[in-house]
Amino acid sequence: MPAAITVVAIAAIMTLPDQGLGTDERPQVEGYRGRIVAVVPRPEVPDIPIVLPSGDLVTDFDPGAPGIPDDGSGEADGDFQVLLLDGPRAGEVVSAYLGTASLATRVEDFAVGDEVVVSFTGQPDGAPFISVSDRYRLPSLAILLLVFVVAVLIVGRGQGLRALIALGLTVALVLKIVIPQVLTGTPPVPLALIVASLVTVATIGLTEGFRRPGVAAILGTICALAIVGVSSAVMTEVARFSASGSDDFLFLWSALGGTLDIRGLLLAAFILGALGVLDDVTVTQAVTVEELSAGRDGLRGRALWSSALRVGRSHIGATVNTLFLAYVGASLPLVVLFVYAGRPATLVLNSEVVAIEVVRTLCGGLGIVAAVPITTAIATFLVGRSRPDRAGPDIWTSVGDPALLHSEVTLLPRASSGPRPRSGATAGRDVGPSD
Repeated sequence: MPAAITVVAIAAIMTLPDQGLGTDERPQVEGYRGRIVAVVPRPEVPDIPIVLPSGDLVTDFDPGAPGIPDDGSGEADGDFQVLLLDGPRAGEVVSAYLGTASLATRVEDFAVGDEVVVSFTGQPDGAPFISVSDRYRLPSLAILLLVFVVAVLIVGRGQGLRALIALGLTVALVLKIVIPQVLTGTPPVPLALIVASLVTVATIGLTEGFRRPGVAAILGTICALAIVGVSSAVMTEVARFSASGSDDFLFLWSALGGTLDIRGLLLAAFILGALGVLDDVTVTQAVTVEELSAGRDGLRGRALWSSALRVGRSHIGATVNTLFLAYVGASLPLVVLFVYAGRPATLVLNSEVVAIEVVRTLCGGLGIVAAVPITTAIATFLVGRSRPDRAGPDIWTSVGDPALLHSEVTLLPRASSGPRPRSGATAGRDVGPSD
């Protein structure tokens, strides 16, 4: 039932209209799928030697050399002839230039039959500039997605299906709630905290259920997210990050007329980025506590908390390292560029784009470190308030039944150095509270 409700919620969220920029405010750029039907060879440009006799600049070139081909309309022919496969002009062949999305891309890298993205950019004179802005990669991505879904279902089975549903909810909330609301001026930090909490409840509730481990993981994750948010806010204010640290932020800031809350968007990115790792840590700790407490001889109280915390310490080391590698991987090419340019390591760390990833890593690490003892304490408390039964009943099970007292007695070792002798009457059976 929860999975079916979540699927309905995803469908409802995806049907919401985008509440971002109005039509008149959006950049006039449209993209459609197309197939290259011809590659127009570029004319060879002759070498233009520069001669400086007697200090005078003389440029030697052939006025009759071939230039950019002209069809007589004043517009060049472009680099490609592209058949549009969708959009209002589907079936039409248009001339397009190579876009500037990638400086490493050349006309020679494309061939007839390649599927590409054709962009129509509005111009002041009303005639759109047509360019091949990228390759069309969705079919290959769809194949990889299918392989991933099948692998999750084969290994995870029912729980894997619920995890995929939770992933779909996360994507829907980010695309249809977070991004449109940020564009309309909603403060990013409260929005990120609310959405992260909803994602936490839905994800852990679907995969683990709302029993003791699930409730402990949800509460531990929300507490850790608050710590990440507070520490990120403090460091963002102290470091005084600006839009110049990222081309994406700078473009958004300029496109929206300088109204975007750059620091708030950074904080929202910190919170959402740490959520995935925190879920893993808190669920692991909550399940660890549940397993250690299961059974008649299971641990309770401080002994349970200490044992589970020892497991959590090992998890902290691996997870913090994983978080660092994930974040540094995003900025690794830029770090290599800084080092290649001969910048000192201290200046590389001081640069805003690297400092942002450092703050993201350290604040996320603080959340992970805090999540382990917090989740362990919550799970230990819930175990003490529930029946010690292997089936893992939820936290709303009634307590205080006198019939439960027998199973909740914990035997403490005697102070004597040797084991307690067993009589013939007690040999061969378990020692109960009456013994």
